[in-house]
Amino acid sequence: MRAVTLLLALLSVSCGSTTSADRPTSQLSVGGSYTTAVTLSENSCPGTVVETHPTTVSHVPGARTLSLTHAGTTYTGTIDSGGVFRTPATPYVFGATTYVMSIAGRFTTTTIDALVTVVPQVTPPCQFVARWVGPKSGSPNTIP
Repeated sequence: MRAVTLLLALLSVSCGSTTSADRPTSQLSVGGSYTTAVTLSENSCPGTVVETHPTTVSHVPGARTLSLTHAGTTYTGTIDSGGVFRTPATPYVFGATTYVMSIAGRFTTTTIDALVTVVPQVTPPCQFVARWVGPKSGSPNTIP
């Protein structure tokens, strides 16, 4: 009887001691610095020139929001569990011109790939789409 009680006590300790906090979890994590090359994908605005700048992504692991900072401007948006993100169309003023900009893209474990749609508030109307592509510096992203 004593052996059975001891065996049951050992089984309850070994089977019941694991909690969800003890198990490794895989949370979405994409924060960091990306060496981003910028090219024009579409353009109906005369004289448009794009420049390459690094992109810094602020993201709390597991969160569904993020911020991307590129060339000194910060864009805030949402991200899904697969690494697909977007920012809403938002006006930004550069010089004397207002530009309505939105971003849609995807993170992999090692890169960012995004399309930035830019609509300058000018006459005649025009728009352009810039592509941001580049590797992440440092540790890889976690895409669950």
